[in-house]
Amino acid sequence: MGIYGFFVEPLSSEFGVGVAILNMGPVALLLVPAILGAWVGKMADQLPIRNILLVGVTLAMLSLMAISHAPTLWLVALGFLSFSLGLTLYGPVVVNGLMVKLYSGREARALAIVAIGMSLAAATLPPLVGTLLEYYSWRWTLQSLAIGALVVLWLAILIGIPKGVILTPSTGDAPVAKAFYRIKAFWLIGLCVALAMNVAIVLAVCYPPLFASKGYSMAEAGWFLALAGMNGLVGKSFLAWLGDNVRHYVKWLAAGMLILQSAGLGLLFIATNVSEMIPAMCLLGFSGGAFLPMHPYLNSRYFDASIISQVTGAQMPLFLPFGLVGAPLAGYAFDQTGNYNAVLIALAATLCVAALLGLGLPKQAN
Repeated sequence: MGIYGFFVEPLSSEFGVGVAILNMGPVALLLVPAILGAWVGKMADQLPIRNILLVGVTLAMLSLMAISHAPTLWLVALGFLSFSLGLTLYGPVVVNGLMVKLYSGREARALAIVAIGMSLAAATLPPLVGTLLEYYSWRWTLQSLAIGALVVLWLAILIGIPKGVILTPSTGDAPVAKAFYRIKAFWLIGLCVALAMNVAIVLAVCYPPLFASKGYSMAEAGWFLALAGMNGLVGKSFLAWLGDNVRHYVKWLAAGMLILQSAGLGLLFIATNVSEMIPAMCLLGFSGGAFLPMHPYLNSRYFDASIISQVTGAQMPLFLPFGLVGAPLAGYAFDQTGNYNAVLIALAATLCVAALLGLGLPKQAN
């Protein structure tokens, strides 16, 4: 998602559509998990993890290659929908469920370390894509990224996960599949994370055009995002170091990261030069990186590991109402005003609401 925004302007120019239309693309990343999340979660609790991941990676990257050859915007949309399905199969519902089951009692550290991979991608891909787009077409750039990612991800899965691994710990007292819907924490965690992650998606789409509107090139925008990515690495390392030691106060930790991110948006709103942009991106990267593993970690504090993927998958529909309107409305605001000022204010307020929902979580049982 960190590089989606780089392709908005080239596609807008080639297909003759506004930013609002292209900002509807990330809706697919919410629509597919919302529809299939519970099924994928149940599958991840019952079938070999390695096979699910390999199928998802292959489908996702082949879809990106197809998009790079699509002659019409409708085929681009169809390809992105297929990519979203692949991403659901190798994304957080499956991977984070695996980590919670493997590292009981050390969930925060495991989830934070695994999420460091996203920070490495966030630090390397934006400047790479920004530079490539300065010299090559968006089609060549996307195809090259898809091929490279396919090779890297296949190697990571084949080397990192033994064949036939199924991790479904049985504790005897786990809530049955339908029982967790009646638990208050299920809804509060789901809504809190839904708001926060939709803010992250809107920002990922808006960053490149936002920087462009402030007079920066795509290559410079890539380096700003790389800076945020490196600070995301620091944030995840912070969670890995601290998270398990404050497991009884995790809701306060989550709320704190959301408030820090809201403050980062405030700094970004008033930034007028590079010296002001740098602290804003550092704060946004740190707080966003630290919050990223919070969804499965919060769930692990209230639900048994044997159903953790099902719980996470069942919460995915809560992402949809906000996701359907967030990115398109942000694009509409940009089309009308030429900037994202109103969007930044709205996103900061949304993060404050998410923090309040997190603080409303009941006391943990252990």
